[in-house]
Amino acid sequence: MTRMTETELKAILSAEIDGAIGHLGGELTEQRRKALSYYLGEPFGNEMEGRSRVVSTDVADTIEWILPSLLKVFTAGDEVVRFEPTGPEDEEAARQATEYVNWIFSRDNPGFLILYTLFKDALLQKNGIAKVWWEEGEDTARESYRRKTFEEMQIVLADPEVEVIEHSAYEDIGIVAGPEGLPVEAPVTYHDFVVKRRTRYGCVRIMPVPPEEFLISPRARSIEEAAFVGHRVRKTVSELLAMGYDPEVIERLASADEDDPTGERQTRFGPEEEADFGDGGAINRAMREVWITECYVKVDWDGDGIAERRKVTVGGAANEILDNEACEGVPFVSVTPIIMPHRFFGLSVAELVMDLQLIKSTILRQILDNLYLSNNGRHVISEQVNLDDMLTSRPGGIVRLKNGALPGQGHVMPLDTPLVAAQAFPMLEYIDGVRENRTGVTKYNQGLDANSLNKTASGINQIMTAAQQRIELIARLFAETGVKDLFRKILELVGKHQHGPRIVRLRNRWVPMDPRQWNTAMDLTINVGLGTGNKDQMLVHLQNLLGIQAQAIRFQGGVDGPLVTLENVYNTLAKMVENAGLKSVDPYFTDPAQSAAAVPPVSPAAPPQEAPPDPWLLALRQRAQLDEARLRLERERQQAELALDRAKLEAELALKREELMAEVALKREEMAMRAKMAREGGGAA
Repeated sequence: MTRMTETELKAILSAEIDGAIGHLGGELTEQRRKALSYYLGEPFGNEMEGRSRVVSTDVADTIEWILPSLLKVFTAGDEVVRFEPTGPEDEEAARQATEYVNWIFSRDNPGFLILYTLFKDALLQKNGIAKVWWEEGEDTARESYRRKTFEEMQIVLADPEVEVIEHSAYEDIGIVAGPEGLPVEAPVTYHDFVVKRRTRYGCVRIMPVPPEEFLISPRARSIEEAAFVGHRVRKTVSELLAMGYDPEVIERLASADEDDPTGERQTRFGPEEEADFGDGGAINRAMREVWITECYVKVDWDGDGIAERRKVTVGGAANEILDNEACEGVPFVSVTPIIMPHRFFGLSVAELVMDLQLIKSTILRQILDNLYLSNNGRHVISEQVNLDDMLTSRPGGIVRLKNGALPGQGHVMPLDTPLVAAQAFPMLEYIDGVRENRTGVTKYNQGLDANSLNKTASGINQIMTAAQQRIELIARLFAETGVKDLFRKILELVGKHQHGPRIVRLRNRWVPMDPRQWNTAMDLTINVGLGTGNKDQMLVHLQNLLGIQAQAIRFQGGVDGPLVTLENVYNTLAKMVENAGLKSVDPYFTDPAQSAAAVPPVSPAAPPQEAPPDPWLLALRQRAQLDEARLRLERERQQAELALDRAKLEAELALKREELMAEVALKREEMAMRAKMAREGGGAA
C-alpha cells in the first residue's frame, strides 16, 4: 500500500472536524445551552407583559449544594490518589510516586480549581473535560540593576542564562578600603545594566477544557477508543509563533472572524462580551486570532494497512497542516455524573432538575399573579365613573362620579379574585420532594431543618445516609473515571519526560524525586474515603481504635509488637488529624520511621548509651495506668454498691420477719381472748 498524502490527510481531518462540530451544533449543544441558561436563571421565553417573570433557581441550587460534598471527598486530605505497588520491590517507589504526583497536582497546577471546574462542567453540561500534557519552554524575565561595582556585575553575569541588553558606566565618589583597611572616599566606577534572564522548564500542565472546544467522533464510547478527538480553540498569531510554527504558514491562515459555530461560548459570556471578539486584528497583526484544531486521529499514514494514532495540528478554515507526528495516547480525560452505557456523553444533574425548575417557576408566577390580582382587582364600572381615577391604583386614591351619581348605586362593582396561594404551596413541596429523590440533595444536608428537631436522631441519620448515597455514587464515578485517568497520565508523563531528579519539599524535608526509577504500571487507588460516614463518626471510631491499641500495647508489654507497633499508632493519629480537617500531621506528630532515620548510628568504640524513654510510650503507659486505676475504682464502687444492696435487703427481710411475728402474736392473743370469752359465756348459761 502507498503512503498517505497530506491532501488525503486534510480531507480526512476536514470530514472528522465537520462531523464532530455538526454533532456539537445539534441537539447536544442545545441541551448544554439550555442547562447553562437554567443555571443562570435566565427567562424561559414564555413571559407575558404585565405578568410575573420570576424564575426559580433549582438547577443552580442543586449543583452548588452537590459541589462542596464532592470537593470535600477529594481534597480533605493531602492525598487525592495513592499508588499501590505491584510487588514488594515497588513499595518505596509507590510511596514516592504518590507524594510526587499529588505534589505536582496541587503545587505545579491549581489542583483545587481544576477539580472544581471539571466537576461543575460535568454536573452542568454532561461531561467535564481536562487536558493534561508535558510542557517544555523558556521563561524570560527582565531585571534592572543600578549602581553596581564591576565585581558585583560580574557575579550577576556569571550565570550563563543571563544576557546583557543595556549597560552604562559612570564614575562617582564612593567608599573604598584604604591602605590600612580603613574606609575612605575615592572615585569609583559604577555600572547600571539591564539583563534578560532565561529559565528553562519542563513540567506537567493540566487545564480544564470548555465543553464547546472539545471534539470527539459522534459514535465514540470513550476517549481512548474514539477514532477522532480534537481540541478546537482560537489562538493569536503571537502565540502560534511562540509555539514554533512557520511564520509563512501562520500568515496564510484566515482570521477567526466567523461566529462561534456551536453558540455555547456566546451563551456563557453573553452577547455583550462576545460581540467584539476578534476585532482589532486588522490593526494589531500580532493579536490576530485564527482557529487552531489539535487533532488526535487514527489513520494509516505509513501505508501498512493498520491505523495508528497521530497528532495533527491544523489551522484556519482550510485546515492547513501545522504539524504531524505519531503519538501514544490522547491527553484528555472526562468525568460524567450519570453514565449512559455505550455512549461517551452522559447525563448531567441539571437535566434531572430543569423540568422541575420550569414547573416550579410557573407555579410561583401564578401565585404572584394571584396576589397581584387580589391586591389590585378588576372592576365593572358605569359611564358615570371617572375612567382616569379607576386606571390609577394607589392607596387612598379617590374615584370621582359624574352627573351627580352617588356611591352605592352600582356604578362600581369589583370582580372578586379568589386567593388560591394556599392550595399551591403543597404542590411546591411536592416538587421539592421529587427533586430530592432525583438528586439526593435534601433539606437535611443543606442545613438544619426546623421540622427535623421533632424527629428522632436515628431517623434523620437514615434520611441523610440515603440522600448521601446519590452524591457518593457520583464521587465514585468521578474517581474511577476521569480522576484516576488524570493522575495515571501525570505519572506516565513524568516517567517519560523528566530526565533527572527534581528536588521538592515534602514533609518539611527536601527530597529528590527521580521518576526514571519508578514502575509506571503500578496500580492506582483513589483515596476518596467513601463508605466511612461523616468526619465526626470517623473521629469517634479512630478514638476507640486508639484506646484499643493502647490496651494492646499494655498487654504485649511494649511497642515492638506483635499486635501493635508505633507505626500503627502513628497511622491512627495521622487519620485523626486528617479527619479533623488539618492538612498535615507533621506539626502534631512525628513519624517513627523518620525519627529512627534521624538518629545517628552509635560508634562501636563508644559505650552504649541508654536511649531516652519514648514520650509517646510514656504517655501510653500513663494512660494505661489511669485506665487500670479507673477500672479498679469502678470495681470497688460496684462491690460497695453490692454490699450496700445486700445489707438493705437483709434489713428489709428482718423488718418483714419482725412484722410477721408481731402479726402472728397479735392473732394468737385475739384467738385466746375469743376462746376465753366463749368459755365465760358458756358457764353463765
